[in-house]
Amino acid sequence: MLRFISYNIHSGRDLFWRKRLREMAKTLQLLQADIIGLQEVHQNSKFGFQASYLAEELQYELAFSPSIPFADGHYGNALLSRFPITDVQTVALPSRKEKRTLLQSSLSYREQAIQIWVTHCSLNQAARRNQMQLIAALAEQHKESPLVLMGDFNMANASFAPDLHDCALVCGGGQLSTIITFQRRIDYIFASPHWKIHQYETIPVKWSDHLPILTALELPLQAPEE
Repeated sequence: MLRFISYNIHSGRDLFWRKRLREMAKTLQLLQADIIGLQEVHQNSKFGFQASYLAEELQYELAFSPSIPFADGHYGNALLSRFPITDVQTVALPSRKEKRTLLQSSLSYREQAIQIWVTHCSLNQAARRNQMQLIAALAEQHKESPLVLMGDFNMANASFAPDLHDCALVCGGGQLSTIITFQRRIDYIFASPHWKIHQYETIPVKWSDHLPILTALELPLQAPEE
């Protein structure tokens, strides 16, 4: 069983723009997730090398996907993993204004490769629709591999059905809000049919303007080839 978290950390600050990165790190340590996808993460001297800090605090492997140049570094998505990260790609998503990316990573788990993707889609509806279409097409290309896609999709009722299952809906958590200010569910974890979905919950901490979301997934053992 693997525990996954997706968390938009809002530049490491809460609704009142107070620094909360230490509290975020402590919360993530307590939740003991195996794989964590993060959005709105800074890797620069102005706001701090936040992805590196969290990886060091948790003692996890790190992959970072730069979306926007910022100060002497970048701002984007990150992945923290207990398992070896064997490959990382950054896919530029179509966008009109603020640049958006998809972090594609391959992890080694039980001697097989699993795909773990992290993204943050646009606020603009037309741009977001194009981004969702591209992500769906990329997922189709990887349909033979176990895949987990997570992130802030900036929309209610996001769906990649039937190719990817919405972990919240499978577990009856579709009504749970993930963003504090608007009381809507815009953060998601999707899993390919390879995975058995056991648990989904939102974590009631207010270190960001989003809540962390957590799911527990099982990858059944493959039958040995004859």
